[in-house]
Amino acid sequence: MAAAVLIGTLTGYWADKWLGTQPWILIIGFILGAAAGFRSLYRIISREDGDKEKER
Repeated sequence: MAAAVLIGTLTGYWADKWLGTQPWILIIGFILGAAAGFRSLYRIISREDGDKEKER
């Protein structure tokens, strides 16, 4: 999860420096990275929950 946020933030920071649009793309990159991290966390939790249901 942290890696997704970091990658999104760094990509946004780089794009802002390149395009001179600070801080807008950085903010968008952070939000997209956080969303990707939460989606990954949700998928892991769902998979674990499914495994527990099969054991019953």
